[in-house]
Amino acid sequence: MADKKQYEKTPFRKYYEEFCEVFGHPLWMIPMMLISMFFFIEVLHTKYHVDAESDAHGFCGRTMLTKY
Repeated sequence: MADKKQYEKTPFRKYYEEFCEVFGHPLWMIPMMLISMFFFIEVLHTKYHVDAESDAHGFCGRTMLTKY
């Protein structure tokens, strides 16, 4: 079996491995996905308030999507 040559890690390679270790970890990804989801919902909600003449909070009641 041939000996595999061990390559010295370059500074970029060290940085990349640490980057992947941190940002690929579920304890970082799950909260960031939740924050992104809430941010997206808030942007849509605020956009509706800006664009609409009516109340954004009463939309479901007016369109009979919910029952009282």
